[in-house]
Order: sequence, then structure tokens, then C-alpha cells
Amino acid sequence: WSVYEAGIRAVLGQQVSVETARRLVQQLVDHLGKDGVFPEPSGVADSDLAFLKIPASRKQTLRELSSWFLAEANAEDPLSWKPVKGIGPWTINYARMRGLSDPDVWLGTDLGVKKFIGKSPELTAENIQAASPWRSYLTFQCWSQL
Repeated sequence: WSVYEAGIRAVLGQQVSVETARRLVQQLVDHLGKDGVFPEPSGVADSDLAFLKIPASRKQTLRELSSWFLAEANAEDPLSWKPVKGIGPWTINYARMRGLSDPDVWLGTDLGVKKFIGKSPELTAENIQAASPWRSYLTFQCWSQL
């Protein structure tokens, strides 16, 4: 994935199930993509996104992140997204993990990860730290067990 696509997917996946997030991404591709390819930032930035059944604030975040990619020279660095309203640490770290293939991102605040940790007493803070520099894989493993 591109960092842009990872960021958009992260925003679409906020506070919804994995299945709902997949459906929203597909709707975005169907309405704004060309030939099944993920849409360009200009297409999202210029759309009212009325076809997406998500809160207006989330639509605004999608448009603002897309505009950020059109305007900022360092937009490929998710850490630069902090000024975009609706973008927080989880979104930035998800984009680092997926879009930049950063192998050491631990998404410990993710609801699915928290759920898995609650069922896995052996997964202690020390064990999580010991997984560095490969904590992204630990995050993926937690998700795969849900």
C-alpha cells in the first residue's frame, strides 16, 4: 500500500468493524477510483463523499488528509499529519506500519489488540517490549487471533 492509502483506510476504519471498514473502502474505490484502483488524493479532496455513510467529521478528515497530500511536500511522512483534524497517534502509527512497512509499530491502544491481550495473560509489557524491533508482527498476530 501507499502511505496515502494506509492513512485513508485507517480513517475509514475508525470505530467500526473490520467488515464495515472493508465495505467503506470498496465504496470509495467504486465511486472515486478508476478501474478498481484506489482513488488519487485529488478525487477524495474534491468529493463531498455523500455515498459514504459515516459521520461528517470523518468525511472532513478524509478530505483534509487528501488535501494535505496535495499541498505538503512531506506528506509521505505520517508524523507530518498531526495538524490534520481527526488524525491521531493510532492513525499515524497504522499508516507507518502498513504504508511504510515499519516493522516496529505496536498498536497497543487498538481495541482488537486490547481484546486479545485481555485473553492472553502471558502477553506482558515486558514480552511486548522484548518483541522490538518486530512489534508490528506482534500487532498482526494479535489481530489474526480475533
